[in-house]
Amino acid sequence: MNETTYCTLWAGDTDATNTSTLHARTANTTRGVCVVAAGTDIPLNAPPAAVEQWNRGDLHDFPITDSDQAIAPPTAPLSHGRFIKDAYTAIFAVQPSTRARLSPAAQPLYVASNGTLLGTVDSRVAVPPDDTTGSRRVYWSLVAHDIRETRVRVAGTMISNASGNHTPTLPYALQSSGSRSQELILEADITATLRKRVETCIARDVDGNCIKWENTITYPTETLTVQDQLEVVPYDLTISGYRAAYPNGDLGLVIYKNQPWLGYSLPNGDVHGVWRFYVARNEDWDTLVVRTESGETVQDSPLHPLQIAAYPIEPGPTASRRTVTILEAYGVTTTPPTLPPTVLLDILTDPYTSSYGLATRTKTTNHNLAAVTAYGIVRGVDVDAKPSDFAEIPINQSDLTVTVRQTTPETMTVRVQVQDAQTGAPINTAGREGYVVLADTRVNTSGNGTVTTTLPRTSGGIAARYEPGRWWTASPGYTGDSDVAYVHGTVLQALSVLYQLAIPVSLFLVGVFLIDRITGWRVWPPWRRV
Repeated sequence: MNETTYCTLWAGDTDATNTSTLHARTANTTRGVCVVAAGTDIPLNAPPAAVEQWNRGDLHDFPITDSDQAIAPPTAPLSHGRFIKDAYTAIFAVQPSTRARLSPAAQPLYVASNGTLLGTVDSRVAVPPDDTTGSRRVYWSLVAHDIRETRVRVAGTMISNASGNHTPTLPYALQSSGSRSQELILEADITATLRKRVETCIARDVDGNCIKWENTITYPTETLTVQDQLEVVPYDLTISGYRAAYPNGDLGLVIYKNQPWLGYSLPNGDVHGVWRFYVARNEDWDTLVVRTESGETVQDSPLHPLQIAAYPIEPGPTASRRTVTILEAYGVTTTPPTLPPTVLLDILTDPYTSSYGLATRTKTTNHNLAAVTAYGIVRGVDVDAKPSDFAEIPINQSDLTVTVRQTTPETMTVRVQVQDAQTGAPINTAGREGYVVLADTRVNTSGNGTVTTTLPRTSGGIAARYEPGRWWTASPGYTGDSDVAYVHGTVLQALSVLYQLAIPVSLFLVGVFLIDRITGWRVWPPWRRV
């Protein structure tokens, strides 16, 4: 692991206070990130693979123990048997995984459907003291102390198992459960075998001294099953939706997803979600408790498992380039979470939109869905778009015409017609999403694609435009269109219009006349050469 990567993994550690000095010192230096990280925490744009590398290596730092002592994190649940004491198993890490801080109350641990569970297991054996008095003497010794097997269980079903050791690393596979949580259980069988020798006096002399002993040897064995569990949500990102080609060649795409996502790539740009990431150690492992027959002691831990966390930093999704336009975001307005007080990162204070669907328009001629990839908030969980998961909807041009049918001194009757520019089929705006705006008023066409209405009379022109609405709500979708019709007036109104036009034309002709007199260009009158 290179130094720069390492330095970004420790949000929540103790930071320096004079961060301005740190920033000034680190300009144009190769170790700038590390010095900045010493003074504040660094947000990440994607979950880093280095966390898994660190946890795999860090697990091997678990101290070597023997049967006389048990070493565990302070929060580990302990079990006790007749001989086996302070037995436990603890989940060290599940990876890849991300703690999603969605809101103050909802902060699930998303784990990849196929991943690895890391844990620790330990116990000690309390060998009973020997009893060397009387006519029945008992002697104890330890024969074997083993971790026989470790297992991963989900809902009572064993997912994987392996021979036992103090630091098990087990694969797991989870079935998709939507947003429902599951209990991921690490289980271990710990055994202890003791040798018990019993000496029984079977003959005595006249003075009462034992002169003959009978030995009986047995091997008491105890098996203790211990477990630890973690509530997780399987993260299995899936996408589906609609796609279309605009008449000018642009790509229209609507993508719905089942779980929080990082965003997705497009042929000519990207869409980013609201999430950023940080990495912090699990503070439950900052110390270890060493337990023996005589008591317990606490020591600093050499183990520091890391966990990736996602948190919202944007109020809504954003496009990376001007070539991408976000038409609409479907989502839920959510109260942002707070971060642990030791994590020094900017956070949202206003509600944000956690989107479950996005509609975009992209300026591109590449409509190959192989160029569309959705990225998850759990490392390595990405999904490519498949044509079979996206319904194709045609987008046609619309043709709107507006005509003034009849006028009176106070009113005018206007007819608007909207039809498919390619097929001539009428567009009934009352039967689909969309509407016509006529003189700043919304109206709808009927089954024949027309609407006729009477309005107060105006001078000049009257405009109408077709707002087609979302193209993915009906097939075919349409682009908008507009038109303007001139309102014919009375004779006085016509003369008024002519007068208004005559003033600028007259001024222009006077200007030409004066220039001709001054320069002698002989361009006056303008019709001279006609």
